[in-house]
Amino acid sequence: MRTLRSWMVRLGGLFGKKRREAEMAAELESHLEMHISDNLNAGMTLAEARREALLKLGGMELAKEAFRERSTLPFLEYLVMDCRFSVRQLRKTPFFACTAVVVLALGMCVSVAIFAFVDAALIKPLPYADPARLVAVTENSPQFGRANLSYLDYKDWKRDSTAFRSFDVYTASGFLFATANGAEPVPAGNVSRWFFQTLGVAPFLGRDFSADGPREVMLSHQIWQNRFGGRDNVLGQPVA
Repeated sequence: MRTLRSWMVRLGGLFGKKRREAEMAAELESHLEMHISDNLNAGMTLAEARREALLKLGGMELAKEAFRERSTLPFLEYLVMDCRFSVRQLRKTPFFACTAVVVLALGMCVSVAIFAFVDAALIKPLPYADPARLVAVTENSPQFGRANLSYLDYKDWKRDSTAFRSFDVYTASGFLFATANGAEPVPAGNVSRWFFQTLGVAPFLGRDFSADGPREVMLSHQIWQNRFGGRDNVLGQPVA
């Protein structure tokens, strides 16, 4: 409780600075006069009495500084003073102030963008089961450092490889989505049957791809919400 009261007194000391300084000066002057009076009664001259009183108080300026540190929050007070000085300087040069604000805004935007990229790519784990064990396998050639894997090679690698617990293939592409207003292009991809099981994810609604069924489509959550209104009866409907 005493500590809280002390901090509240310090916080209150940030306001009414002129009144506080006047009260402090009057109190220090009163202490100085009492010390001088005691020294005069001890037989000192006025000059000696004043000198000894000042030495006992440690100097008026040092005493004032010690009083300020006990009665306020110096770091906040200095921060407010620096902010006021900065505002006054910026008001004197409005062109420089606008330039500084624009540069700071751009710097903050770039910093946020870089942090978001680093967080998504390096810090935040991938939304898959055991993402540290996921690897991408490609072919290489003198013309292409990372060449696409052909489907026949994929079948051979899947049959002969013993280093992978699961091995599946995908390719990014695009399709035409049938709507009431006509066909619209949408981003999509072709994947092998066990692709989502390799990633360790399951559909939010419905089932995974069947073994020997017709060509099947799995909707992304965004397409499901935007194109089909998040309805459960979307299962089994043709989409193209």
